[in-house]
Amino acid sequence: MTKIKTERMELRLTPEEKDNLIKRAAEARMSMSKYLLALSEQKKIIVVEDLSEFIRQLIKIGTNVNQVALVANTYRSVSEKQIKTLNENLIQVQQLIRKLIYIIRNTNDEIKV
Repeated sequence: MTKIKTERMELRLTPEEKDNLIKRAAEARMSMSKYLLALSEQKKIIVVEDLSEFIRQLIKIGTNVNQVALVANTYRSVSEKQIKTLNENLIQVQQLIRKLIYIIRNTNDEIKV
């Protein structure tokens, strides 16, 4: 259930402060309202650059895992090479996720990946 927002606040800023807030909210892909609320609640704001490459890599790895599963289900066996490939793919996924977790945990302000 969404709460209806009826209250307004006025804020005085220098032109430079205003421009900086507008720029940072845009970089975070957030409305000014959501951005300021997130800052007021001391939430971490994560800005991920080139997320499409990360997603592409995960999809590629997922495709490889599915291919191994298909072979295993069809022939009821999997070669050592396929198991090795699967393990390598899973290690890559773990490394990517660990990198993101490390960055998120060790940043107190906005981050760019």
